[in-house]
Amino acid sequence: MARIGFLFLIAFCVYFACDRPVFAQPVEFVLQDTVKKKNGKDTLRLDTVQVKRKNNPADDRLNEKKETYKSIYALGDSKEMVTLPKKGGIGLSINKLYNKLSRKGRNARKLQRQFEKEYQQDLIREEWYPLTKEYSKLSGDSLRKFRIYYEPTIKWFREHDRYEKIAYIHKCLTYYLDSVDIIHRRLQLPMDNAKL
Repeated sequence: MARIGFLFLIAFCVYFACDRPVFAQPVEFVLQDTVKKKNGKDTLRLDTVQVKRKNNPADDRLNEKKETYKSIYALGDSKEMVTLPKKGGIGLSINKLYNKLSRKGRNARKLQRQFEKEYQQDLIREEWYPLTKEYSKLSGDSLRKFRIYYEPTIKWFREHDRYEKIAYIHKCLTYYLDSVDIIHRRLQLPMDNAKL
């Protein structure tokens, strides 16, 4: 009985396979493009766009300081003190050796580090101030103290995206609102190079 049913099923499939297509349309109709091309080209020609870099005020201030204090940057330069000429021998720059060991050179490098620190603070504040103004409910003196107390480092700022920065602001805002008096007292105390 099972054999007869099986043979009947095979005959039924053969009949419908030969007579007309039972399943899908032929492959050539399934894979056709849905977009009709008028001119037969595959690509579109776009207009040329020029992208200009936005002027960075922090970079401008640093470049202005470098231009103004050229002598400081010359005195603080102690790189490439030793040179190796192609024909052999060794060359030692006496000026750079003097700059490395002298008090003027040390003070110049100290001032350069101060300029670099100010540059990094400017980079942070360039984005930090608008974010805190937009996403915190604070204003006036409390906003200024919140910005100072919770200002992140340049490393943290470069590693995190905008959403993580906003989450950081909201987290710090809850901490700030919980302990406003303590933070204001801490910021009023004289601080001798101490970290908060």
